[in-house]
Amino acid sequence: MGAKKARCRVVRLSPEIDDLIPIARLEKRIRELLWHRDKPDNVLAARILVREQSRLQLAYEARHGRPADTRRLP
Repeated sequence: MGAKKARCRVVRLSPEIDDLIPIARLEKRIRELLWHRDKPDNVLAARILVREQSRLQLAYEARHGRPADTRRLP
């Protein structure tokens, strides 16, 4: 018997969700760093990531007309 080809489905994300994903990833990484804030390097890295996250949130708000809401993302 021959093998059947599996049909691949391409899932396209809306531009809004596509812009929220990097913001949510930064939030998660910041939380991880601050959980171990007894190390000075973690606090410094968290500050840098907070600046980047703020920049992305402002860009999101300018593009979509409302603040970024990442509470519903996994």
